[in-house]
Amino acid sequence: MNAPIILASGSSIRQSLLRNAGLTFEAVTPRVDEESVRAALLAEDAKPRDIADALAELKATKISARHPAALVIGCDQVLDLEGALLSKPETMDQARAQLSAMRGKRHDLLSAVGICQGGRPLWRHIGMARMTVRPFSDDWLEGYLAPKHTLTFP
Repeated sequence: MNAPIILASGSSIRQSLLRNAGLTFEAVTPRVDEESVRAALLAEDAKPRDIADALAELKATKISARHPAALVIGCDQVLDLEGALLSKPETMDQARAQLSAMRGKRHDLLSAVGICQGGRPLWRHIGMARMTVRPFSDDWLEGYLAPKHTLTFP
């Protein structure tokens, strides 16, 4: 008997990746307060890779407990800039500050995946992409962040 596969994510990009890999699956969005978990782990001095791993496992185990026969895939990514964890910016000012902080520096994108069944972890992996943001001018940054023009018709 083949176990059904569930992706514990509402991410359209993650769903597309699995579809492109030829997998048949159901996507179920886990109700996880990621910010609270992240803050609690940071308060305990957890490393960025451990935070990504914990969030991926939490998402998978939560959905797996409700669907015990399924193989449930949980994922998370964190960006580590010199030991600081960066999240998706919510405002233009946050984006400007983050990009400025990354200018000319190396950072690591940590991608964690965990598979659970019956509410228990079966497998996990953490991958890392090491990248460097090229040096850029303030003018380039402002141009990059500027709203893109849309065509209007009379």
